Amino acid sequence: MDRWARGLYALAWLGLPLGVGLRLLFSPPQGPWVWAAYGVFALLFLLALRQGPRRAPKLLVHALGAYLLFEVGRAGEDWPVVGFWSSALYLLAAFAYPWPRSLAVGGFWASLLALGPVLLGKPLGFFYGYFALSQPVLLALTLLLARFREFYGQVRFWREQALTCSLTGLPNRRALEMALEREAARVERGGEPLSLVLLDLDDFKKINDEKGHPEGDRLLREVGRYLIAHVRQQDLVGRWGGEEFAILLPRTSGAQATHLAERLREGLKALGITASFGVATYRGDLQDLYRRADEALYRAKAGGKDRVARATEELG
Repeated sequence: MDRWARGLYALAWLGLPLGVGLRLLFSPPQGPWVWAAYGVFALLFLLALRQGPRRAPKLLVHALGAYLLFEVGRAGEDWPVVGFWSSALYLLAAFAYPWPRSLAVGGFWASLLALGPVLLGKPLGFFYGYFALSQPVLLALTLLLARFREFYGQVRFWREQALTCSLTGLPNRRALEMALEREAARVERGGEPLSLVLLDLDDFKKINDEKGHPEGDRLLREVGRYLIAHVRQQDLVGRWGGEEFAILLPRTSGAQATHLAERLREGLKALGITASFGVATYRGDLQDLYRRADEALYRAKAGGKDRVARATEELG
């Protein structure tokens, strides 16, 4: 993180003990079990802090949700003040989990907070309606803002960065690597698998030598258009280099990626173009992902071309 981000991170963590301190000041705990509960929450918050800014939200969202529900149960008529902190809970859910899991986690705690005062027999009064209604509204607004920010960031990224291949108009290798880094971070937050497909056009040098480079360039553009038209909207097709293309497949297992590669291979062959494919699934190291996909592609080439090979470690 940069200096400003570190400062904001520290401020967020400073606000947490201050908020708890205010509750202890204005509503002192009664009984040893209440003090014990505060000790448990303090340990959970400290444990989350030790996880660092990337991992902390996943633990903190549940610790904070449980703490807020605990305060609703412990407080008297002033229990609606808990609502001041619920927006922080939904922000944590948006950062901790990928969509749509963030909606499920946030919705779970919003439901508990909205129903908690009723189930715990709290005096409802005039403010309960506002409190209960504000929970789904705050959750919806928080998640929408998070999604809009994500979409805006993606649009700005592709618009402002010179990360496309001038010949095919596809994202170039650097763009693919940056997209892979983002998707890998999503997987590490508990998202679904990420797979990579590398494909290399067979005997492309022969086409350039016999028919000329303009024909080779036309073929590359045709292959790029075909690939884009026959993958899902969430997938990313790019030019890896030379006559080699890459397909980034979010939320896709190795078996699903292999099936897609077979379908693409057959479709290209029907157009009179043959290609060899290598498939690998992310296992925690992007360099290892590139290596295994490239090795699978090499095996497809060595095995006679016009075929799909999956990373050896993923078979069986």
